[in-house]
Amino acid sequence: MTTADKVITEVLAAAEERIVGRVRLQKIFYLLEQRGMGSGVSFHYHHYGPYSRELDRAMDRAQAMHGVMERIAYRQIDGMPYSIFTLRDGAQGGLPTAVGELPAEEVRRLIGTMTTKSSTVLELAATIHWLKHIEKVVDWRTELVRRKGAKVEKGRMEEAIELLEKLGLSTADH
Repeated sequence: MTTADKVITEVLAAAEERIVGRVRLQKIFYLLEQRGMGSGVSFHYHHYGPYSRELDRAMDRAQAMHGVMERIAYRQIDGMPYSIFTLRDGAQGGLPTAVGELPAEEVRRLIGTMTTKSSTVLELAATIHWLKHIEKVVDWRTELVRRKGAKVEKGRMEEAIELLEKLGLSTADH
């Protein structure tokens, strides 16, 4: 099992064996990586913020060989498809002691914090972190509004900043 395949299974176990949405999965992985998870996947900037092709490929392998399942469901409001990722019974064997390089209980807490937020807020949080720490954009707020438009409205940018603080990924200038 490659490191990324193993970490996918561990993350799903820490997420109580369920993550809804590809964007959510990508952003959870990105933010956990920033906390030091060490899955070995790299990210680049894409339409919905930080994205990893390697993570998509590892997810395909995890589905083929390691008990990860993806079910497609459809939103009632508009019929758009979305993914639900789960583990087959016994695929993980319970919560591991670590998820990558992080203690499993810490990852469970971090994922629990993230799953209370919309995927848009997760997208904004990951993008804020990317702009500030990867691209090193000084005026990241203006750049976030330029890239994300209406997504930053209705308090979502502030909610994303608060989420980063709760995850221990400060937006404060150092």
